Amino acid sequence: MAAALCAVWCGCDRVQTLFAPRANPSATRAEVAMGPWLLDPGPTEMTVAWTTQQPVKGRVWYLEDHLAQEDAPRTDHRVTLRSLPPDGEVAYRIEGSPDVAGSFRTAPGPKTPFRVVIYGDNRTNGGDHALVARAAAAERARLGLHTGDMVVNAADEQLWSRWFAEEADLVRHTPLVPTLGNHEITDDGVSYNRYFGDAGCPAYRSLDYGPVHIVVLDSFERSAGADPHAPALSDAQLAWLEEDVRGVPADRHVWILVHQGPFSHPAHMRPGHGGNERVRAAIQAAERRHPLEAVFAGHEHFYERGEVDGLRYFVVGGGGAPLEDPDPTFPTVQSAHKALSFVTLQVCGCHVTGQAKDIAGRVLDSFTLSECREPCGAPVAAKDRSP
Repeated sequence: MAAALCAVWCGCDRVQTLFAPRANPSATRAEVAMGPWLLDPGPTEMTVAWTTQQPVKGRVWYLEDHLAQEDAPRTDHRVTLRSLPPDGEVAYRIEGSPDVAGSFRTAPGPKTPFRVVIYGDNRTNGGDHALVARAAAAERARLGLHTGDMVVNAADEQLWSRWFAEEADLVRHTPLVPTLGNHEITDDGVSYNRYFGDAGCPAYRSLDYGPVHIVVLDSFERSAGADPHAPALSDAQLAWLEEDVRGVPADRHVWILVHQGPFSHPAHMRPGHGGNERVRAAIQAAERRHPLEAVFAGHEHFYERGEVDGLRYFVVGGGGAPLEDPDPTFPTVQSAHKALSFVTLQVCGCHVTGQAKDIAGRVLDSFTLSECREPCGAPVAAKDRSP
């Protein structure tokens, strides 16, 4: 009788649940090692990335009761949040031990004013990078552009851990669009692709963000023969660039983001520095297909703004690497500063203005990239380029 009774009870789901080993809640959670950071911003999508020491299925809660999750355990996580409200605020929470929360705004509409922050050449240098990242985060920008050279040695995972720790307040709330620098290919670009790339795709790409078309070039393309001391661009990349800008509507702002740009003027020239002829030729060919509003580059550790044959260029490399002296006397240079610094752009329809700032918030330079007869917030119209 006892054996029969046991068999009946043991076959009962309720009893099996009662006596079965309890699931360990921590088995599906792990401490966040690096991140989170935001990638691939869109009108109704955003990708949340982070890393963990133990493999788990990444899970992100957003819009209160929406859940996005991975299909298998891993340590490098990327979860795309979909069906987001256009031009809206979104809070999210990563399941972890403990949970990690953040928020962001989706890409703006054509009439919505928004701010962009641009910085680069951090090189995790003695706390200076942390000062720049903190000052940039205080701008509450909606989008971040990075001109490359995040760490001095991409093969050193401790440097990446420090980079993400110092960037935490910025990249948890501001989606980042980076370009690959020469220090990112010290490990053949493996770490850069792990954290920011798209597997199987080249590092050059483009995206639309509100009324802006952003072209990201790879001036240290490994498949074209680049090494950390010598830039290179393939013919395939140049052909892609011309074809990409050819299809951009006339009413869009077009910005180029690249590590070693077409022009730069250090006071003391070193091998492998200054403007790159291959990049310059590529950009000039692209401008014959579509007007380019500005080129944002790094590589030199200072701030420079100039114009050559109607092409506005910027060197934004005061992000923490050892500072260098620019040459403010060069004829094409309109502003130059040796300072830990970053650039902010204010976009509103067909208007774009900007400032270069130091880590104390002092304005080093002010400029206008685009203006038109329509008031700020009006529909995007044909733009008048101003000097």
